[in-house]
Amino acid sequence: MNNTQAFLQNDNSTNHIDIRILDAQENSLAKNATSRIQFHPFTYFYYLVEGFGKLSIESEVIDFNAGDLVIINPNIGHTLYVDKNVSSCKLIGFGIESISIAGIKDGESIDVDYFHVDNKDKSLQFEGPFSDIVREYKGNDLFAKSLASALASSFVINLFRKYRKKINVKHDKRVNRQIDYIKSYIDANYHEDIKLEDLSAMAYMNKFHLISEFKQSYRITPIEYLILKRIEVAKSILISTNHTMEEVSAIVGFNSQSYFNQVFKKKVGETPSQFRKKHRL
Repeated sequence: MNNTQAFLQNDNSTNHIDIRILDAQENSLAKNATSRIQFHPFTYFYYLVEGFGKLSIESEVIDFNAGDLVIINPNIGHTLYVDKNVSSCKLIGFGIESISIAGIKDGESIDVDYFHVDNKDKSLQFEGPFSDIVREYKGNDLFAKSLASALASSFVINLFRKYRKKINVKHDKRVNRQIDYIKSYIDANYHEDIKLEDLSAMAYMNKFHLISEFKQSYRITPIEYLILKRIEVAKSILISTNHTMEEVSAIVGFNSQSYFNQVFKKKVGETPSQFRKKHRL
């Protein structure tokens, strides 16, 4: 029995794995551009169609060439920096719930943030499957998202079979409907005055149960996720607009500029003003 099969068997999932698409995107970045820092509460698969850049994943930086594929585990911060010698980068990606990955070293499972497939010679054909998945996910045809999940299942399972000696697959507990709803509500209403008591009432759970279930699914509490969401939106506003700090603070839902400054510096490592000066387009 190989390592991946043993790992899955221990997780009571030897012969079955549920894969459902939660997000799919196709983006282009111009020369010298930098993507926003990304945090996804689910596993994300990226394929670089064209261009070249540096992909920062937590404390590591790797070369990201056209043809390469990278799998990034949930809640791992990552940013793409486009190389100055290329005109643009085109990136396709999709995120799926229920699974994460671990590395294999000396026959043992080890924690990893990501897995990189060096494919700059494009000997492996990834573009077609990625494009099909994104097209269906964003399409309006009958059962489009179901087909996107089915295409992703076929691609992901065959990929894991190919690299079974390098990565293990962990079949995580599926996000339940209430927690999924709460996460979606925060995404859409982050600028509102959201309280934990309001969220627990929406989920028909007491607040302690909600915190426990949310952390099990996304590794952080609902309020921590709300703050991270506000910070990510604030970063985009700081880079792309001339709004004052007080205006930015109000737009993303903080009740005072001083609290916004305090939280932003704690999470990002620099004040909003320093971030704007450093990353201004």
